[in-house]
Amino acid sequence: MENPNKSDTVPTELETLLQGFRFRVCWTPEEMAEALEVRRRVYCDHAGYSVPCPDEYDHRSWVLRADDVRTGQCVGTMRLTPRFGGPFECEEYFELPAHLRTSAGVEISRFAILPEYRRATTLVPAVSFGLFRLCYDFALAVGSTFQVVCSKPERTWSYVAMSFEPTGRTAAYEKLNGCMHELLTCDFSNAPVNLPDNVFRTLFLYAEFPEVMVPDRRPPLGLVPDTREFRFAVGA
Repeated sequence: MENPNKSDTVPTELETLLQGFRFRVCWTPEEMAEALEVRRRVYCDHAGYSVPCPDEYDHRSWVLRADDVRTGQCVGTMRLTPRFGGPFECEEYFELPAHLRTSAGVEISRFAILPEYRRATTLVPAVSFGLFRLCYDFALAVGSTFQVVCSKPERTWSYVAMSFEPTGRTAAYEKLNGCMHELLTCDFSNAPVNLPDNVFRTLFLYAEFPEVMVPDRRPPLGLVPDTREFRFAVGA
């Protein structure tokens, strides 16, 4: 039956947007290691950041990954850190408002895509959108009531387009070469109201993508060692 709301109809050219890729949450240490290697290549080899992979947040985070179905290679990754396990990474630099200092939030961080997979021949880059669509669906599945992300100011527009709201709080991220970042927040459960009437509204709320694999139970944490404990043991 024809959709009475034309703006909510998925454009034909986007129905196959994610074909050739698979988006899922890491379940094993081996899957986690492959995703972390992608992060290391993007953050350290290409961007020149001196960040450990894994770091002190990975042991209590979920890591999402994008796979090239043809090669089986992990080509992109994103981290979701639930606050029930401790403070967000961004709290090293920002004092969060009281309503964000709860156990029901998740922090989105360490977004990384291999350079050869960033190019887009469609309106929306496939790997980038696929990871955010999985992030959106998974956050709702685990009962997250809000999400936070820190972005370089020149890139905040892409988050605003997905209904993130700037907080006006900025800080220099020392571990990312002192680059300025702005804190943004979002409540995905209110996306039907907050998302503007654009392609993201349709892709997040109405399009169905079998390539985005939302787990039917909560994936495990602790797929990598707690590096804080390791450093303490070495120095003991």
